[in-house]
Amino acid sequence: MFKKSVILVLVLAVFTSILFPVSVIAQTYPETVRIGLYFGSSGASNVAFTANKGVEIGYYQNGQFVPIDATSGSEQLIVRKDAYFIKSSDGVLTEYDPSEGIPYLGETLGPYHIQIGDKVTDYASAKGLANNLIKSGILAYPAYEDGWFVWTGFYNDPIKANDDIKSLKSKLGREDLVMRNPSSTRFIVYNSNFEPRFVFASSTYKLTVRPTQSNNPKVLSVNGKKYRGEIELRRFTDSDMTVINVINIEEYLYGVVPKEMGASYPLEALKAQAVAARTYTYMSMGSYKKWDFDLVNTVESQVYGGYDAEQPSTNRAVDETKGKKVLYNGKLASMHYFSSSGGMTEDAKNVWGNDVPYLKSVPDPYESPTSYNYNWTVKLTAEDIKMKLFLSGVEIGDIISMTAEEYTPAGRVYKLKITGTKDSVTYYREDIRKILGENGQYLPSRMFTISSGGSQLTSSVSVMSGSKVSNINLSGAKVVSASGTKNLSSTVYISGATGTRVVSGNGGNTSTVPDGTYILTGKGWGHAVGMSQNGAKGFAEKGYIYDQILTHYFSGTVVE
Repeated sequence: MFKKSVILVLVLAVFTSILFPVSVIAQTYPETVRIGLYFGSSGASNVAFTANKGVEIGYYQNGQFVPIDATSGSEQLIVRKDAYFIKSSDGVLTEYDPSEGIPYLGETLGPYHIQIGDKVTDYASAKGLANNLIKSGILAYPAYEDGWFVWTGFYNDPIKANDDIKSLKSKLGREDLVMRNPSSTRFIVYNSNFEPRFVFASSTYKLTVRPTQSNNPKVLSVNGKKYRGEIELRRFTDSDMTVINVINIEEYLYGVVPKEMGASYPLEALKAQAVAARTYTYMSMGSYKKWDFDLVNTVESQVYGGYDAEQPSTNRAVDETKGKKVLYNGKLASMHYFSSSGGMTEDAKNVWGNDVPYLKSVPDPYESPTSYNYNWTVKLTAEDIKMKLFLSGVEIGDIISMTAEEYTPAGRVYKLKITGTKDSVTYYREDIRKILGENGQYLPSRMFTISSGGSQLTSSVSVMSGSKVSNINLSGAKVVSASGTKNLSSTVYISGATGTRVVSGNGGNTSTVPDGTYILTGKGWGHAVGMSQNGAKGFAEKGYIYDQILTHYFSGTVVE
């Protein structure tokens, strides 16, 4: 009997694995994502919320939303951290550090409060007691600190708070008044007239703001910018106050795709971007665990513009690829994309040093040469380069030369040597773009040639023989054809393994680069690993569909 049972279990297991492969059973994907809107050094002091038909504020308990308060119509709800503020005559709140003194005249608001009485059963009870106190001239309000209380006052000085306790005891004829000291977890909730609605601090629940159910679409304005989903408010020691957009992943992508790719691009290119962005989102879940969110809304993750950024074409691209993602050997692929490659994408190992089987250099034949930064020129003086090195902590004296010592097979500078009067320094891979960039921005790409002082500035081409890449200057070059030898014309077409390339010869006209000057003449914009967005546009215009575009750029992957 036992033997038959074992056989039956094995048969069922095999049958189940045929119908539902292990990867399908094991792999699940979340429906929501948490996006940091204000965090770290950009943490907010206060945030204003509105919605067309009101917002509600509360917290989740066992998966159910527990509302505390709500607004009607487009009435504003303001949440600020419980800290030290100056309120100006026009109602503007400005946070200040008390150790540095009060910065200017105005009403001071601080994190000391007076508690009147003991804990009550719920918000309604606290609100009722507070309203009775308001009628007697005391500005009271409900306060939640793992239980509901009634508080009054926003003192920036504990001495003042204790003095008021004495007078309030006499006025109210009661002794059960105590001062509440500052807390790093508290929030103050106001209405548009800066009247306190309640104070909230909890070790268990997270303060959440969302549009009321009567809103359609369910969109919430956060400091004037609209978002779908809900907003969660947190306080962390190194990210105070943190504002998190909790949103369905598909709706999140509505606000990502148009910020990462032009909404006027062909639909199949937009679909490719949507699938790449969705895959990236899944791969990035939990990236900011210390602040309890997954991604940020900047280029550090993916640019996310919220509801204001949405476009019909990009929403359609997201909807028509719902749930689709890029996989390699059954696992999520690491998605990378950029603006343009200059005709050839790059191998990941030549950019970041890691060898990834599906992030290999591939031809990019359909990019538009008129796209932004496809062709670019950067002029650097020896002093510019010296200053860039100095700011990065490198001192090699006056700059004597800067040379591209080695190129990748795809035609990008792999090794850059800068020589000075005292020493020399060599940069590799993306450090080249970083050191030669400006104002915190990287150099557009590493597909460039260098013309230095005393040389003639013209276009050039990279020619590969075996694994070695050489640069050939086209200035004064001759063209041999069936009709004889002549000077290079203004435009020449060069055919090779990666397709046909158009190069300018300037009609043989050249200009001399001044001494101490370096002219970088380049193509492409971005790190060049993965999908070229301009190239995807070209593929779509040629009739390719989104999964063909993706599997071209990410070798050996599938879209499921």
